[in-house]
Amino acid sequence: MTPAPRPTRPPGRTGRTALAACAAWAGVLALLAGCGAGASGDGPRHEGAAAPGGASSQGAATHGANSREAGSGATAPVPRGKGSKLPDDVNGDRYPDLQLPVPPRKRGLPSRIAFVHGSDDGLRTATRTVLRRSDLGLPAGDVAVAGATEVATADLDGDGYADVTTTGGEQLSAAEARRTHSTVRTAPYIAWGSAGGPSGARSAARVRLTGPADSVDPARPTVGDFNGDGHHDLALIRADRRSFLVLYGPFNRAGQAARTVPYRSPFHGGGAEIGDLVADRIRGDRPTDLVVHGISAAAQSGSTLLAAGPRGLRHTGRPLRKGNSITFGDFNGDRRRDVAVGASGTRADEGGDATEKPDIGRTVSVYYGTATGRVVRSSPSLAVPGMSGTMVAADTDGDGADELAVPLGSGGAALLTPRPGRTAATAHPTLTRTVPARVDGKPVRPDERAARLYGAADFDRDGKDEIVLAWGPGISFSLYGERPERWWITNGASDKIKFSSRPFAAGG
Repeated sequence: MTPAPRPTRPPGRTGRTALAACAAWAGVLALLAGCGAGASGDGPRHEGAAAPGGASSQGAATHGANSREAGSGATAPVPRGKGSKLPDDVNGDRYPDLQLPVPPRKRGLPSRIAFVHGSDDGLRTATRTVLRRSDLGLPAGDVAVAGATEVATADLDGDGYADVTTTGGEQLSAAEARRTHSTVRTAPYIAWGSAGGPSGARSAARVRLTGPADSVDPARPTVGDFNGDGHHDLALIRADRRSFLVLYGPFNRAGQAARTVPYRSPFHGGGAEIGDLVADRIRGDRPTDLVVHGISAAAQSGSTLLAAGPRGLRHTGRPLRKGNSITFGDFNGDRRRDVAVGASGTRADEGGDATEKPDIGRTVSVYYGTATGRVVRSSPSLAVPGMSGTMVAADTDGDGADELAVPLGSGGAALLTPRPGRTAATAHPTLTRTVPARVDGKPVRPDERAARLYGAADFDRDGKDEIVLAWGPGISFSLYGERPERWWITNGASDKIKFSSRPFAAGG
C-alpha cells in the first residue's frame, strides 16, 4: 500500500521532535510506551468482522449503491499464502493489506496495530490480524522512545512473507549516557513474517547497523528496492539527523543486511537536518528512487531526489522545490517515474497567503522522468486552493497513468490529473465523506465531521487503485488526522467498503 500520509503541524514547530510527535496519523500509533512489554502477551489475533461502522458517506445514492458496510458476521480465518513479492502483503497471498491503528477501548492512545487483508473481493474486515507491541518480539527491556509510533513492512529476508520493522529503545549505562549525552539508544528490530502473518512466537532480530553504538531516529523506517535486484531494502535516518543509512537486502535472520551504506545529508548551510525519507513504491520491475526531505525554520522545507540504479542510490542528487508534501507516481502514463512536490498548507509567514512567494503557497510541481533518467520540472506549478496535508498517487481507472490525490483542509481530497506544460490539471470529482451528527451516541461538531486522505492501494488486484479515507473523533483528527477509526475504501468515486475499526479492540 502507498504509505499513509504524514501530517503537517502548524508553523512554529520545527525539528524532528515535532515531526515525530505528530507522525501518529501516518498509520500506526500502536507502538507507544503504554503498550510495551507490560501488555498482554497473547499472540497475534486473527479476528472476526467489524461491527457496523455507522460512518456515513453522505448517502448511499450519492456515493455508490454497491458499497458495503462491514457487519458483525462470523470470524473468517486469515488466508495462509504461498509467498508474495509485495511489501504490504503480510500473509503472503499476493494481495496488499491495509495497515491501520486500532482505537483504544478507553481513553488514551491506540495500543495495537491491525492489518486488514486484501482479497479478490477487496478488503475483508473479517480477515484481519491485530498485533500488540509484545507480539512483535521486542526485548523485555524495551524502553519507550518518543516518536517510535510506526512500523514498516517489507520482505527483508526474501522468503515471500513481509516482515514488520519497528524501532525500540535500549537503556544506556551511566558511562554511555555521559559519553553520548543520551539515556536511550534507538535501534530497529525485525519481526519475521510467515504464512498467515507475523508470528508472535519468535523474538525480533535487532538490525545490525554500522556498530553496536549506532543509533537511529525513531520514526518509521523507509522501505524500497534501491538497487533494483528484487530484494527489499531499508533506509533509516540516524540519530544525529544529519546522515542516514541504506541497508540493502536480503537480510539474514540475525538482522544483518547484505551491505550497509552510510549517506550524508544532502543539505548544505543553514543547519538543515533530515526530516523524512520518501521512497518510490516497490513494484518489482524497477529500482526505487528516494527523496531526502529536510527540516528548516520555514514551514515548507526543501528536498533532494537521489536516483537509484544497479549499484544503489547515488550520493548526490537533484534539488527539488520547497514543499512538505511529496509523492512518487507516473502522472503522464509513459512508464517513467515522476515526483510531485507541493506546499502542504502550513507556512512560517503569518501574514497570509498574499505575502507568500508564488512558488510556495499551496501549489504543486511535478518533476517528470525522462529517457535519460533525469527529471524535468513542469512549468508552471499547479495551484491547489485549500491544499493541506500529504498527497497520494493512485491509478483509480487503470489507464496506466496515476491521478494525484491532494488532501484538502476542509476534508477529503481533490483528484487531479496533471500533464506536462498544462497550467491546470484535469479535475475529477472531489472525494468527500462525512460522519453523521452523532457517532457512538456522542455529538460531532459540523467542522469535525469530514474524513481525510489516508492512503491508496490495489487491494483486489484488478489493476485499479482504491483510495482510503479515514475519520476520527475530536479536533486532533480534524486538524492533523490523528487517531482515525472509521474508514472508506473508495474506487475514486463510490465506496467499495466502509467500516469502523473500533471493534478491533475487543478482547483487551
